[in-house]
Amino acid sequence: MDPGGDEGDGNFTALQHRSKKYRPSQLSKLNPVERSKYMFYEKPPKDAVMAKDSALKRVRMEIKERNVKAENFRRVQIERQQLEKHNQLIGQLKAAEARNRIRLLRIRYNNIRFSELEQMVAYQPTSLRAVRLQALVPQNNQVVLDKDEMHKNERQRIEEIIDDESMLSTHRDLTCIA
Repeated sequence: MDPGGDEGDGNFTALQHRSKKYRPSQLSKLNPVERSKYMFYEKPPKDAVMAKDSALKRVRMEIKERNVKAENFRRVQIERQQLEKHNQLIGQLKAAEARNRIRLLRIRYNNIRFSELEQMVAYQPTSLRAVRLQALVPQNNQVVLDKDEMHKNERQRIEEIIDDESMLSTHRDLTCIA
């Protein structure tokens, strides 16, 4: 019978011990090759089995510890990524709020400015001065374009009226009409 062979049904039999049994003194006299062949079929000593079991136990514990450390590291990385995304989102929200506050301040400033300009025009002592002032400053909330909507002659006439301190160009003597 083959010690580790097949019995024909597909199942392997357990390793069988050789028929010849050596005593320790005879075993020490054998050459290394024969001794290793004989020892292959012998049961390992109890202390070797215990040492193997304890080594396997240590290896399994180290593997578990590594897996736990790796899982903790992955968890920490995920938390950092989530915290970074959260901080980035908070930063974007704060920036949007700041832009909105600035936009509202600009709108409020422009509204106050235009209402003051309207009051300045309304409180001019003469209508001529009111017209002059109204021609110089924009009265609506629209952005003033770079394009000049007045013709060259109109612009020159307005500048003459503005520069005329004694109001000679606009002063009319209406007493002769009657």
